[in-house]
Amino acid sequence: MTDRTDQPPERPQGHRAAPPAAERGHEEGARARHVEGSAPPALEDANSGLRPLRESPEDAVALAAERPISEARPRGAPALPRRLQQISPAGGTLVAADPGGPPLGAAAGGTLVAEGDPNAPLPARPLAGPGGTLQVEAVHVGALQVGERAPPSGRFGTRSSRVARALVASPLEQPQRVGQYEIIRELGRGGMGVVYLARDSRLGRRVAVKVLQSDNRELTDRFIVEAQATAQCNHENIVVIYEVGEHEGAPFMVLEYLQGQTLAELLEKSGAIQFSRAVDIIVSVLRALARAHARGIVHRDLKPENIFLTDSGTVKVLDFGIAKVLREEAHDPGSTIRGANIHSTGMAGTLAYMSPEQWLLGGAVDHRADVWAVGMILFEMLTGSHPLLDELDTLRERVTRPELPMPSVLERKPDLVEELAHIVDRCLLKAPSKRFESAEALLKALEPFLPGRFRAWGSFDRGPYTGLRAFQEEDAACFFGRSEEIAAMVTRVFDYPMLAVVGPSGIGKSSLIRAGVVPALRSFGTSWRTLVARPGPQPLLSLATMLHSVADLFEQAGEALPDVTNLGIRLKLEPGYLGQLLRQLARATSGRCMLFIDQFEELYTLCEAPEQRQAFTRCLTGAADDATSPVRLVISVRADFLGRVSEDAQFMAELSRGLFFLGSPGPEGLRAALVQPAEMVGYRFEDEAMVDEMVAHLRSTPGALPLLQFTAYQLWEKRDARHKILT
Repeated sequence: MTDRTDQPPERPQGHRAAPPAAERGHEEGARARHVEGSAPPALEDANSGLRPLRESPEDAVALAAERPISEARPRGAPALPRRLQQISPAGGTLVAADPGGPPLGAAAGGTLVAEGDPNAPLPARPLAGPGGTLQVEAVHVGALQVGERAPPSGRFGTRSSRVARALVASPLEQPQRVGQYEIIRELGRGGMGVVYLARDSRLGRRVAVKVLQSDNRELTDRFIVEAQATAQCNHENIVVIYEVGEHEGAPFMVLEYLQGQTLAELLEKSGAIQFSRAVDIIVSVLRALARAHARGIVHRDLKPENIFLTDSGTVKVLDFGIAKVLREEAHDPGSTIRGANIHSTGMAGTLAYMSPEQWLLGGAVDHRADVWAVGMILFEMLTGSHPLLDELDTLRERVTRPELPMPSVLERKPDLVEELAHIVDRCLLKAPSKRFESAEALLKALEPFLPGRFRAWGSFDRGPYTGLRAFQEEDAACFFGRSEEIAAMVTRVFDYPMLAVVGPSGIGKSSLIRAGVVPALRSFGTSWRTLVARPGPQPLLSLATMLHSVADLFEQAGEALPDVTNLGIRLKLEPGYLGQLLRQLARATSGRCMLFIDQFEELYTLCEAPEQRQAFTRCLTGAADDATSPVRLVISVRADFLGRVSEDAQFMAELSRGLFFLGSPGPEGLRAALVQPAEMVGYRFEDEAMVDEMVAHLRSTPGALPLLQFTAYQLWEKRDARHKILT
């Protein structure tokens, strides 16, 4: 995804960019402004016919209409056969529970009038003061938007999951600066405030600045403390908070600026996701949750909108700890309803993904509420629809009543791997004690289903470590520590026809492609044919030999290849012939073809003839010159030889668009590469301190990955098979 200034603009952390004008009324975070001197259509008797469903005045009272409310309509408008449910008595939240009716009032973004005494007892509590006029937009909670039908994809929680909400607030004027941050433009606006794209004047980087709205000083202080605690969760899958402070009395936070899309947006576009890709995303989410839970932080508002997929392939979890603090605002009698949302009821979370204990006011909520949300999201990713999409009117009852079990994922997707289905179903058990006890436990249960590992982890004749042997495609099940790089490369393979993995010798370039990227591509369900070659001293003959390795496939496609020598000559005379053959191969297999040129530096170290080198690179350029083609070219090259590629200016120009620089894994990656292969076959390291010491040593050692594999292989050879321990 490119950096654009048209709609939609780039997205900060988890906040979606401002939508096109036609959709703006349907975006998360409603704003209702008090308007004076206007004469809009009135919403008459909005609360007539409502009855309390809970009797205790200190509880949040849910109100529902016993009959269609034809009175609640603009004057002169036809009757609206709607059922209304008021989630909060004082917060002014009206949920349209009928998915098919016309819009309430004029439309989303229309004007509604609330009449009555704001201090009147329930159930006649109005939305605003007497005669107050509320301009209502759409906001994200757990019911269908008034006047909007669920899309065919079955998504629940974005455009098909809205509520008209009243929120007394004035639109924020865009500041020129917030502290040391120069405001560039607005990225998004929600019920809690505004998110701006800004430039850090001290460090010169672009950031996202989120300015919050609250009149509650105690809440502001607590929010800052909570955000600071969240910043301590330093993890590659958690959005980074750079700074928290106040600007002109308003709290703000500065976050890393991300470009990409939310999981919600991906689901809206694609529906169900292939299971290995879904597991790959959710495993990154669980790693983030495990880190946060270890710091005593429970997310409590996990949903597809809070999972961000960056253009570089990284998964980021957003808004840690925010819901936990914001729910307090509704209980402060001095606060206004500005910023009121689902949290105003005393429940923290988004209705569609809230666990049973979150629905029950006063119930104990811990990390297992996040496990529930992961189960809901994974269900949606695997099936393309929310588990309770058809039961929105009874969402609370359906989730909280223990005698009503949640639907099994196999009911929607009968062909899903049964072992994976059982994991999802266990996440959605209503008793927290019966779910996975932690994010870490769920993570371990899902890792065998990652791309390239499923059904391969039970057959290791040579052990889970390669020693000094290079990783091959068949070693994908024990290739750990490069999940972020694999995801980033897979994304680029789909977007760019030509890619180069660049890094120092021994960094693991070939292993990344062979044991990481290739198996991951196959897991997407598309047929990929991978051809591998090294330039050698006669690069054109190397290409010809590679093509002859699949000569039978060309014969099936009606193409008889000449012998290797003559094929090499033809490739030199006709640089476009290689691309023609590869595209023909892709069509014959009804899939795609990837040509992987390993150790590209051999073109300069072993081939002395400049005309041979140029003919070779021209063949490659002609093979991968179109992003819509089913052919992809990937090369691995040592960083110190990258400058030599410029000998062919055209090839360098094409290749420069797809450069991917590979560095050493971080400590998390090194630990994964060391520990997880053993755990996958039921072994563990006897001493955690030994693992920490090895990781610390490897971090500062050039060529760490080959040394890690060699050391781990030696430990495996001396393993305690009886106790399944590595010492």
